[in-house]
Amino acid sequence: MKPIAALKKYKSQLGDSLWSICGLVLMNAIAQIALYPFLAKQLGEAGYGEMQYLLAYINIVTVSVGIAANLARMTAPTEERMQYNGNYNVFLLLVALLGVPGALLIRRFSGVYMDIPTTVCYYGLFVAMLFRYYADVAYKLTLNYRLYFVYYGLIGAGYVGGVFLFRATGIWPLAILPGEALGVLFAYTVGPTLRKRPFAFSPAWKHAWRAILILCVSEGIPNVILNADRLLLKWLVGASAVTIYYLATLVGKTMSLVSTPLNGVLIGYLARYEGRLTRRIMRVVLFGSLAVIVLATGVCVGGGYVVLLWLYPEELEAVRPYLFLGSLAQVFFFVTNIVATVLIRFAKKIYQVFI
Repeated sequence: MKPIAALKKYKSQLGDSLWSICGLVLMNAIAQIALYPFLAKQLGEAGYGEMQYLLAYINIVTVSVGIAANLARMTAPTEERMQYNGNYNVFLLLVALLGVPGALLIRRFSGVYMDIPTTVCYYGLFVAMLFRYYADVAYKLTLNYRLYFVYYGLIGAGYVGGVFLFRATGIWPLAILPGEALGVLFAYTVGPTLRKRPFAFSPAWKHAWRAILILCVSEGIPNVILNADRLLLKWLVGASAVTIYYLATLVGKTMSLVSTPLNGVLIGYLARYEGRLTRRIMRVVLFGSLAVIVLATGVCVGGGYVVLLWLYPEELEAVRPYLFLGSLAQVFFFVTNIVATVLIRFAKKIYQVFI
């Protein structure tokens, strides 16, 4: 197929991907250029490492459960996918309730001091992020990726507001919470997809919950691995080491987040695809993945130097030895996320756990 003909054929998909990526890039640009460097300067190397360490606990659960519910709904039968919100909202509410003892255990045993206001806001951030990682399903179901862009833009705007809340209170979760909460509020109020019959169960709700639980495991395994650097470094070395390694993987992790909107577009169209997964398609996926790994690693290493020189010059020498391997690890995470999304459309969900 000629390039121009291919562009015309896949114009809609390319446009959707562009809106999704632009929205996520906007949100992460605000977070990585404005929010996190500001927090790093205010909290110091050790304090910033402690913040990233505590965020790792939230990320493991919220990303795994939120995306699992998201994917389970996208791969459910059409009627269940479009009509029944209770299958997913109630599951998320139960996980949110389990977060109460979880937050108290982290406060008691994490090794990082949190006063009561910080603990309350920490739990609020957990709930907001849990629903935020699920809520963008509203735009995947309707293929409305312009609203997807607005969704991410509002999250970024909330991060800006969070900077002022942090300056006024000194409570670091309040720097992130407004953005997450604003995204959830927008998704649940603009458009009827998520607010229509919010607690209605489908007849096959047990099947839906089983799918979510299986996907929680398959999503949880890579998320534990992705966040294990912060946990292990804090336990074995100290909070300052968390900051160093976090900065070494900064550009790579930012790029790996692009897999979220790409997966959203991909699963939205694959849900409507009636064909089979052929060997030819898998060859294209394989060689395309290898090319992306090489190119993206080079971009992440070069971009990492630029970002460190610009935003974190004092940490550059400490971070330099880990920049290549840190970037390569995140690129592999990005690529495997995309490939797994292709496979989930055609294979049984239990295979996600094995993979």
